Amino acid sequence: MYNTFLKNILLPFASLFFSGNYSRYLNKWMANDALSTEDLKALEQKKVSEMIQYAVENVPYYRSLNLSETSKIDDFPVLTKQLLSVNTDALISDKFQKEKLKKNHSSGSSGVQSVSYMTADHTFFLRALQTHWWSWGGFNPGDPLLQAGMSLERGFVKKLKDFFFRVTYMNAFQLTDENIGDSLRKVRNKNPKHLSGYPSALNEIAKYAIANENEVSFNSIISYGDKLFDGFRKNYEIAFKNPTIINTYGCAEGYYMGCTADLPYYYIMTPHVYLEVVDNNGMPVPDGEMGHILVTGLTNFAMPLIRYKLGDLGVLLPKEKYPRNRRFNYPLLEKVIGRETDVIKTPNGNTLIVHSFTGILEFYPEIIQFKIIQLDGTNIKIEYRSEKSLDDTVKTEILDKLSTLVENSMKFQFEKVSTIAATPSGKPQIIEIRSIT
Repeated sequence: MYNTFLKNILLPFASLFFSGNYSRYLNKWMANDALSTEDLKALEQKKVSEMIQYAVENVPYYRSLNLSETSKIDDFPVLTKQLLSVNTDALISDKFQKEKLKKNHSSGSSGVQSVSYMTADHTFFLRALQTHWWSWGGFNPGDPLLQAGMSLERGFVKKLKDFFFRVTYMNAFQLTDENIGDSLRKVRNKNPKHLSGYPSALNEIAKYAIANENEVSFNSIISYGDKLFDGFRKNYEIAFKNPTIINTYGCAEGYYMGCTADLPYYYIMTPHVYLEVVDNNGMPVPDGEMGHILVTGLTNFAMPLIRYKLGDLGVLLPKEKYPRNRRFNYPLLEKVIGRETDVIKTPNGNTLIVHSFTGILEFYPEIIQFKIIQLDGTNIKIEYRSEKSLDDTVKTEILDKLSTLVENSMKFQFEKVSTIAATPSGKPQIIEIRSIT
């Protein structure tokens, strides 16, 4: 009853109040799910052509390339994170004013900082797509949700969202046994219920439940932000009584690219993005072979990114391997190649994941790239690349935040370096564990 009230009355009213189109976008994604393979392909081609024409006419960066409106997607050069960082303003469409757009910080999980922009309404589009993905695992807006998140400041709008969507929000920065146990107790008797968050954080919750024989089940586990490893998946299944596991693939620049449902593969959201898998020279590799993932956004006209190199390696599923009786007709991404995200255990029992650090360091643009190295049980070194050394004021501010993060249980030191080596996946290793005694 409450879910119906939320969907048919509260959400449309909230969309009007906040000048967004959340409900309309939700309905649109439901309609997209029902499209045939042929209709989805035609829609994708139409949207790619429209974005190319729009970009070469209205975006200074793409105008400078001297491409025509009839150019093909592979006529565009690869857009790297470094190019995005240098050409941020030039990638904003002439039709929009930068100061009226919403600014997104890169998650920094690749170690390279960047920002992107979108309209406020586009954030409603992304929230609708995210919620729609969750529905693939049985979630309905209004179902009780335990969310392990990084947004520690729950402002007015977020508190409203938590209340009306029945979200129990736990601090993924402080994954102590006490906090995990308390959060699980709050939702134990609610049903149906769902659990969402970064997979490495959810894995810590699952390990706690297993170790403490905590009798709690979830209808679905919703994973986003990091790579979902097989070991994590097994822990979820054991700890939470074989829930439906929804695994999503997106990036902080505002692209929600794929999601698993009934298959071990990602459904690619072609009405929203166009994905390519290419070699080191930007040329397509055959389906089934590994290459660099490029994304072209088809919905963000405020700041179009065409052939944007994410830093991930991936494999498109060959068409002949497509399951005959799949749930949807979107194209399939066989897998995303990533690196295993290490976690750091603090002396007082907290667990720190990659985003524990990016949530602090991403707001300091003077840090171009960074790496966290745990030297031993109580000492961490932060290697960073920068045009100049950090001044004492900035360094003290960061150290204070990091010390608060670990409750003064560890010591930090900075080291300015000229390069940070990448792993075979093309991404730097953000956390490195050395000797722990």
